[in-house]
Amino acid sequence: MAILTRRFLVSLACIAGGLILFSSPPCRAALTHLPASGTEDFPVYRVIEPNVNFWIDIFTRYGKSDGVIHDSRDLSRIYGTVELNPINSRRAAKQNRKKKDKAIKTYKAILLKLAQGRPPSTAAEERVAAMFGDAPSPEAFKQAAYRLRIQTGLKKQFEEGIIRSGALLDEFKRIFRSHGLPEDLVYLPCVESSFNVAAYSKFGAAGIWQFTRSTGKLYMEIGYVVDERRDPFIATQSAARLLKKNFSHLKEWPMAITAYNHGLNGMKKKKKKHKTYPRIYTRYRSRSFKFASRNFYSEFLAARHVAKHYTRYFGKLRLDRPTETRQFKAEGYIPAIDLARELDLDLDVFKQLNPALRKPVFDGRKYIPKGYELRLPIEVPPDAVARAAKAMYRGRQKPSKFHRVRKGDTAGSIARTHRVPLKDLILANGLGRRATIYIGQTLRIPGRDEAPKIKTALAKAPAPVSPKPEPVDAPVPETASVKEADTVTASVSKERRPAPPPPVPDLHPSELYPVPPRYAERHAKPVETDSKVNLKIVTADLKIQVKTGQKGERTGLIHVAPEETLGHYADWLGIATRELRKLNRLPFGRSITIGQAIKIPIPASGSGRFEERRYEFHQEILEDFFDSFFVAGVRNYTVKSGDTLWDLCMNELEIPMWLLEKYNPAMDLKSLHPGQTIVYPAVNPNGIHPAGSGISS
Repeated sequence: MAILTRRFLVSLACIAGGLILFSSPPCRAALTHLPASGTEDFPVYRVIEPNVNFWIDIFTRYGKSDGVIHDSRDLSRIYGTVELNPINSRRAAKQNRKKKDKAIKTYKAILLKLAQGRPPSTAAEERVAAMFGDAPSPEAFKQAAYRLRIQTGLKKQFEEGIIRSGALLDEFKRIFRSHGLPEDLVYLPCVESSFNVAAYSKFGAAGIWQFTRSTGKLYMEIGYVVDERRDPFIATQSAARLLKKNFSHLKEWPMAITAYNHGLNGMKKKKKKHKTYPRIYTRYRSRSFKFASRNFYSEFLAARHVAKHYTRYFGKLRLDRPTETRQFKAEGYIPAIDLARELDLDLDVFKQLNPALRKPVFDGRKYIPKGYELRLPIEVPPDAVARAAKAMYRGRQKPSKFHRVRKGDTAGSIARTHRVPLKDLILANGLGRRATIYIGQTLRIPGRDEAPKIKTALAKAPAPVSPKPEPVDAPVPETASVKEADTVTASVSKERRPAPPPPVPDLHPSELYPVPPRYAERHAKPVETDSKVNLKIVTADLKIQVKTGQKGERTGLIHVAPEETLGHYADWLGIATRELRKLNRLPFGRSITIGQAIKIPIPASGSGRFEERRYEFHQEILEDFFDSFFVAGVRNYTVKSGDTLWDLCMNELEIPMWLLEKYNPAMDLKSLHPGQTIVYPAVNPNGIHPAGSGISS
């Protein structure tokens, strides 16, 4: 496919606040038309040409300082740009939000004025009116006024992704060829993650291929210790299998690629009704088929073109090169920090070579699991690895210990109950100098050999540059159902040197000062009385209420927390999902809802392992989210008629349900009603690990 890009000189006029008004519409790149569908895997249909052009410009012309104001349905209609602050900070995020709100308000006012039939009276109004042709209807202006959207430029991000791809593309192409798939599918990560191994989305999609947990579970191991979505090669094998499955059902790549974002079942239904991709694109309307899904294929086409012709847009780049490694299979559980020290390995290098191992492995909370295939530098002799590992093998994994805060608890009493130093408890949970705790929090109990490593790292840590997330208010939601997960079932140096310290938790050194006794013994507060709840502490009720039947059989009762599914419960119990459906009289296809009471069988070994795995699930979500995002402020939303919890979180507020629940603790969000006020956080990427999808406002 040949795509020719033309540059045009556009005269600009600025108004206050950094808003740029084009004196003429910015011109788009020109596309040469592809052969008819059937002779080309990835056709550029005429109806999506403006979208492809739009994304080419977003990837190559506009950077983080540019907010492009456009029509969300007609991407050829670009009204102007707003100048943004590219720094990842709370202050910059607040400034940018104000600028974006002002820009939307400016153009909305212009469009609504034109919708009233009033003639243009300014150059800006004349320019906007000209975008709608010779005889636009008032309704066209009115609809456009409510389709305004701002897309941040991604030029630098895309360029960095191309550089990273140099270390991966050859192997990715080999994997796709082995599955009999078109090689060019390897450019999908340009859209999903910019080839960032650590990419993580607000809704829990992880890794280069941005697998959600439910989809990833079909192909990979995903848990608190290992998350194979973050391993680029394992995830690529899984992406190839998923795309191959999509294509086998849909028979054409535009639909199969869209299904990667939107879901296979949804696309199968729409193909049956609308037959072709262009008809789906123009006619499909639903709450789930929003801007991201509708633009996904167009964005892929643009990314594929730019990545294959990157020198045209970015000049010569020095691409990353593949790293040669050797593999070693662990025959027991191994402490990662000790192994790195024994092999004289830099801990950061160790992490980079094994991205599927999660943070708890590298800060001492967990061991490298038995059976894990470690990647190590090629220079490390295999016999040295085998000797070092053999001397360190442990018989079982470290358990995760936690404590549900109850009325009457104090930080001091919890520390005494679990026989851990008070300061270690405070550091592990970020409780601050006052050791404030809240009823309903689930505190992490640090291990004995973990705490000294945490304190050593903290003592050496400088004060963090970025501010800490803002505190909270928090509820229990619904209207949206909790969806069920699909279930299928170097030479070694003789002189040892200390391993580098583990990652530093996000705490200020002032929080390391001794806690006055009067604070340590303050009783836990009810969450409704104070909004300053630590966002990084699990608040879901994880305990099982054990019930004994008339025949002595034991069952447990739990209440569904956000993000949980029947599939999760079945996995944690080691049983089939159908057994839980039978026990709870739930027909196949019926989803469980947040707050719903669910019966579970109590294993012979007791309820402890289930509760531990449930805790790790929620702790994993918190750790991954706050590694990639920070709260830039708090806003209010007034519920409108027709709003549902799912639609609000996914499309309006763009935050996960569990986070919305934390900010509305005294409200029952199961039944939303018009006029209800919801508190929600404005969430921004921290610039390190967020997902690299081009679909961002």
